[in-house]
Amino acid sequence: MADLLSTQLLKLQCLVCENTGEACIESRFKLPRKAKKIAEIQARIVDLEADVIDGQVCISGVVHKQIFFVGEDHHVHHVPEDVPFTTFVNCPGAKAGDVAEVKANIAKVNFSLEWGQDLVQRVIVQFIVRVAEDCQVNVRLNPRGPLVKAECVVGEATKAVTIENCIELDRRAIKIRDLQVSLEDVKAEATSDQVMFQGTLVKNIFYISDEDVELFQEERIPFSGIADVCGAEPGDNVTLQAQIVRVDKVLSDGVELRQRVVLSLFIKVTRTCEINVAEDPTGPQVMASRVIATGERQVLVENVADLNKPAQKIQEIQARVEDVAVEVIPNKVIITGTLHKQIFFVGEDDIVRHQAEDIPFTTFVDLPGVNPGDEISVTPVVEHVGFDLLDKVWVSSHGDDWDDDEGRPVFRRLLQRTVILLCVTASQEHPIRIAQAPLTGLPLAAG
Repeated sequence: MADLLSTQLLKLQCLVCENTGEACIESRFKLPRKAKKIAEIQARIVDLEADVIDGQVCISGVVHKQIFFVGEDHHVHHVPEDVPFTTFVNCPGAKAGDVAEVKANIAKVNFSLEWGQDLVQRVIVQFIVRVAEDCQVNVRLNPRGPLVKAECVVGEATKAVTIENCIELDRRAIKIRDLQVSLEDVKAEATSDQVMFQGTLVKNIFYISDEDVELFQEERIPFSGIADVCGAEPGDNVTLQAQIVRVDKVLSDGVELRQRVVLSLFIKVTRTCEINVAEDPTGPQVMASRVIATGERQVLVENVADLNKPAQKIQEIQARVEDVAVEVIPNKVIITGTLHKQIFFVGEDDIVRHQAEDIPFTTFVDLPGVNPGDEISVTPVVEHVGFDLLDKVWVSSHGDDWDDDEGRPVFRRLLQRTVILLCVTASQEHPIRIAQAPLTGLPLAAG
């Protein structure tokens, strides 16, 4: 049992290759007016993309430049320039479908001004390329090893799904020439010990009519189902791979087309976890998100809402955090988000009414050692929602406002206090060699 508890099955990115490259991006730009001199050129890389082909990585992007120059009027003028580029970096072992990560750094910007208006520029860009592929490794754990953020495998399942239906063709057919089937909008969601999946089967039917004319008809069939995955919980990450393994068709009476499509679904459930792994200089090299800092912050969001109808009492307030965004500065993470609330209250007419509101908030968390470019994950938890009804008035049984303390009270405003806990983790991508253990039994669920 001790050996079993000292390992964890992880879904990782195994490093295929790592290499560096360099590109010289030249351009000739005509300034909008004559210049006495170039004051400054600021350059940065935007829209950086990487595509893996066999043995190489194709890198494309745009060099965005801000050019400041002194005109003949002795004023400093500004003009932007965008220069697209494409280059290749060798990466032995890489193949189409692998995941590429590329970092670009502008090493130098050279320029010369010709004839007072033609600006010749050379930008030297250096690249670091890493290519990885999905892999599943049973990793040995070590409480003194590096802390990494990874996807712990909860469980897997394979399920066959058969979808049968009949369709009436728009015209009488002699034969079905082709039936093309594809999948769209395939989604999956984890629940307790199960995964619910759904999607749409899109069928393109090509048939020959009794007039010897080929016709086309489209059919869209939604499907759904449930697969058992022991240990799955709501909020877990689900990867679903769907494959069409068989398509049968039978034409009856020239009009009715009976079809049967068999799908094979492979479902993997993972859970984001932070664990200490053991290193081994001879083990497989993987891209790991090494945790460099963690922190928490409680945020109190207090506001007063005007109710759209007077309320006798509050039945329920549902709250969740949406649209979380972060900005990283040295040693701090600035967090913005929106507190979305659904307010259910009993109106003066004894009808339960609904009102929604969105409250933006901003805070920060101190994380020593964090810098721009680090990976940040934020887990928000609504810990408490408190409220008080305000602005009391008295109404009669007929719903009229009274000035004295007779009838029954209703309230026009709602004071709310919401406590949000923000759990923040900062990590950096690093290649490490991990200690691998043989697969034994079922994967452990991450705690």
